[in-house]
Amino acid sequence: MAFRLMCLDNGIALEEQFVAFGEWPKVKPTTKFGQLPVVFDDGFEIAQSNAILRTIAKKHGLYGSNDKEASLIDQINDQQEDTRLTYLRMIYQEYDKEKDNYIAKLPEKLAIFEKLLSQNNGGAGFFVGSKASFVDYTIFDLLDNFVVLTATALEKCPTLKAFHARMAGREKIAAYRKTDAFKTMPINGNSKQ
Repeated sequence: MAFRLMCLDNGIALEEQFVAFGEWPKVKPTTKFGQLPVVFDDGFEIAQSNAILRTIAKKHGLYGSNDKEASLIDQINDQQEDTRLTYLRMIYQEYDKEKDNYIAKLPEKLAIFEKLLSQNNGGAGFFVGSKASFVDYTIFDLLDNFVVLTATALEKCPTLKAFHARMAGREKIAAYRKTDAFKTMPINGNSKQ
């Protein structure tokens, strides 16, 4: 979702092709690593979600304005991935047993992002620099998942809550969030949320 939102919000052309479950056995061997997503950019195949994000972000000026900013973006995104993995583990492996415990520990997981965001312009803008980067979209997507998991997910993190509202209110993102395509798209493949 982060990639879709980044492209949409920044006017980056994106033509999506969804693979039906029954078609996957035929498509799988044609992909670089036998998995999706895959993006073709001017005929160049890019696999792996974060490689896709980084490549397209670099090409479109969404990877910071210098090497220091790019490094900060990478660090924050890697922390976001670590946090996302704990969420996915709970969703796919331990949902019934661990959901309540995960929600109870969510403020602790989010505190690092609250601190990081606050360190850039007092948290009034983006995670790094003065304009959106790909990490703003990955964290926005993660926060969206948490808000679906529990409506109170961001209550103890006012800076993150304001960031989430700002991102959701960006014109093209807000319009997309009103569509049936957004409203009917499952968050997780096992329909647990």
